[in-house]
This record gives sequence, C-alpha cells and structure tokens, in this order.
Amino acid sequence: MTKRIAWLLLLLLAGAASAREDTGQFESGAWYRIEAPDGWRAGDALVLYQHGLDFTPPEGPPGLGPLRELMLAEGYAVAATGFRRRGWALFDAVEDNLDLLGRFSQTFGAPGQLLVFGGSMGGLIALRLAEAEAMPPVAGAYALCPAAAGSRLWDAAIDLRLAFDVVCADTGAQDLPLGSEPLEWALDLDQIPVDLGDLSDKVRVLGTLLALNRCTGVNLPPTLRSGSMQRRLDALMRFARIDDEDFLVMQVAYAIYVLSDLVRAPDALAGRNPFTTFGVDYGDEPAVQAGIARIVADADAAARLRESSDFHGAVGATKIVSLHTSRDELVVAANQEFVRRAPEAQVASVIVDEDEPTHCGFSEAEGVAGWESLRGWLLGQAKPDADSLQQSCGQLVASGQVDGPCRFDPAPRLMPFDSIVRPRDAAALIDPPLPPRRSPPGDLRQPRTRR
Repeated sequence: MTKRIAWLLLLLLAGAASAREDTGQFESGAWYRIEAPDGWRAGDALVLYQHGLDFTPPEGPPGLGPLRELMLAEGYAVAATGFRRRGWALFDAVEDNLDLLGRFSQTFGAPGQLLVFGGSMGGLIALRLAEAEAMPPVAGAYALCPAAAGSRLWDAAIDLRLAFDVVCADTGAQDLPLGSEPLEWALDLDQIPVDLGDLSDKVRVLGTLLALNRCTGVNLPPTLRSGSMQRRLDALMRFARIDDEDFLVMQVAYAIYVLSDLVRAPDALAGRNPFTTFGVDYGDEPAVQAGIARIVADADAAARLRESSDFHGAVGATKIVSLHTSRDELVVAANQEFVRRAPEAQVASVIVDEDEPTHCGFSEAEGVAGWESLRGWLLGQAKPDADSLQQSCGQLVASGQVDGPCRFDPAPRLMPFDSIVRPRDAAALIDPPLPPRRSPPGDLRQPRTRR
C-alpha cells in the first residue's frame, strides 16, 4: 500500500491530465458529460459517476463528481448522466446509464474494466447498476452514504408527511395545500416548486414551507419560539428520529415535495399510491398513533417502486466499498444494512465517526482513501477495512496534499434500520383496511377543506 500511496501523491501533485470531452443530450431528455484523458484507448477503464438527488429539472451536462481530476490523472475515463427526470431518478437510471455507455463506446471505443461511483441517491444507483442484468459486468462500486434502503426510505417520508398533519393540526397543517383526491397528502405537480435544488438550502426550502414555520417556529431562535411551537417541533423531531433542526427541515421538504413528485409524475407512479400506514405501529407517539391517516398501497405502484429502487445484493463478482458518516440524518448510516446484502467477501462497509450530523460529510482524505482502497482491492490487495483505510488516509493527510481528518471507526455502533424507520407488517396488508381517517379523535386535527 505504501508504494501505491506514493504514486497517488505524485498524481495529486501533477494535477489532472488533459482530457477529451463529449457533452450533449439524449432523446430521453437526459444530459450527459464524458471526459477521457489523452492516451485513453478502447479497452481502458471507465468510471460511471452517479450524482445525488437534485430537484431542479436537468438543464445542462452534469458534473463528474469530486474525484474527477484524480480519476483522469490515473488514466480512467469518467462519464455521467444527468438522468431524464428530476428527483428520484431510479425509475430509469439503468436505461440512462446504458444510453451513456452506448454514447461512450460510439465516441471513444468500448471500455474495458467498468467501475461505478456515486453518493446518496447516486450511491444507490451505483449499487443497482452492479446488479442490473442489462449492464455489462461491473468490476467495482464505490458508494458513499448510499440510499441503499431504496423504497423503505419513502416509508419514513410518508410517515413524516402524515404525522405533520397530526402534530400541526390547526397550527400550520391547514396552511399546506391539498393535492387531488383521493391522495390529498400528495401535492399536484403544478403545486411543486421547480427550483428547490438538492433541498439542502434551508433558507430556500423554508421560504416555501410556511406551514412548518407556523407550526414549529423552526426558523426562529429558540428564545423567540412559543412553548407550543417548541413542543410541536420536539414532537416532530422525536417522531422522525432527528436531532438536528436543519435536517428536519430537509426531511419535511422531501416528505412534501419530492414524495409528491414521486407519486404524481407520469414518468414515476402516475398518481398511484405506493405507501401503507395501515397496521404500522406508531405507539411510541400516542397522538400520532391515534390520529395518523391510515392508507393502503396500490399493489402495482408499491411493486414498481420496489422494483426500481431496492438493492438485493446479487452483484456477481463486483467488489463494493461503501462509506457512511455515522450521524447522517438524511440517509441514515443504517442503510449499510442493505449494502451488506451483497456477499460478505465482496463488501467493505465502513463507518466514519463524526461529532456533528452531516450528509456525506467526508473529508477529502477519507474520500480519496476509500477510492484508492477499491482500486487496490481490484488489483489483488486484501479487502479493505476500517484500520487499513485509517492508515491510508493518515498517509494522505501527512503528505499535505489533501485535507483530513481521518475518522474510520473499527467498532461502530449502529441503530437497526427498523428502529429508525417503522417496519411495515406484511401480514396486516392482507386484512381489510380501516376506512380513511381524516379527523382523529379529540382536538388533534380538524377536517380540512380544499382551498
């Protein structure tokens, strides 16, 4: 490993090689960008980069990711699709990457070794490409904070969306527009802002979430919130298993806007409900348990969401390196449970121990160390683990060319996924559902009228 680190440092000092570029747009509407270093020839290696969820409609060629310069300097061609749809791109992500591969082969020649790389939603897409039967064999996958739970992540979103109606009854919930019946909890497409980006900009998102502000005062300093605001804010954060207020804002935005787009868009679920709350136990929050709307999924919609989104681990000979920050409150570290569905001998799943919550908040050295560990593994070195990653990361930082820290945890303690996202009891789904409950008992929530 020491010789490989020394060679890497020379590349970092030298900077990226000059590259040939191809950009454009496919008939599907997906934009693409390809770069190949001078000297790249047919049969050389290619990295397919997958970006994370962006709620802005694609308007131009995508970027090639945070490791672009290093990958080009190491001789890899790098290519990315912007996907044909905004938001949850899983429905057509494999087809978009097949289009990209076809364009690459036509322009530069057929690649040899194929690797995939992505973070967040892009990390899940990288994993899905590794097991997609339509794809050529993938030698290695580098998945950072992957949304590997797939459709189960949207169970958390529908829970939060409907819990909001209970917790904020009469104090904010009525300020949220209703969508078309019978799925009033999903906004219609013309009610969804088009410029929310990746939803990490709290100021921009809160500008559209007046209902959340009125209910919780989350935009106010704690000293200026009323006692009832603070209690409702605490209740929502407790329900969602969130400690950081910024992450609550982001999660509510996903639960209102991205979830609605997922349900309503004709290239997604076309107005069909994939979600079930009937039979789900919310007993740790009695008010929500008593008042939440009980809905039952359309079986075909639920199957489409699972089939497009879920990772099963059937990856052939692909080697996977997957890193997660320990306190991620958007894509929780327990998503690694799903990464580990792949054969143990082919998965290095490692946690980075952080002091404050971030989403994919890796240092530059941690990100490079993970990538180099995958490359070394593909060349016959031992499967990486937290100790070897920590050692490599430390060498990179000591060089002064990349910034740390290095925080790979050899003994992480992770909460089980089902303790964060309430499980769905499959047996309950075959029982007759209860009638829709629009007005929970007591004063938790009054009936809402369309405005």
